[in-house]
Amino acid sequence: MSEEYTLREAVFRAFLRNPSLGPKEMAGHLGAKYNSVKAVFAKLCEEGLLSREGRGNYAPNLPGIVLHLMDRIEALEKGK
Repeated sequence: MSEEYTLREAVFRAFLRNPSLGPKEMAGHLGAKYNSVKAVFAKLCEEGLLSREGRGNYAPNLPGIVLHLMDRIEALEKGK
């Protein structure tokens, strides 16, 4: 796992590159603890960025991702 990203960011970026990775595979891919990665997946679902498709299966929630990006852009613009 890259030191420049938090675990949450590393999981989300790796998942977007390879959406077939579930928490177990992601933990191995990143060299992270399974329970930590599983918690990140749950948090990303809670935030609306991923949707749970079944046990260990997730999908990107494109409308949630777009809305999240729009909110971030708006916050950045207001900060200027």
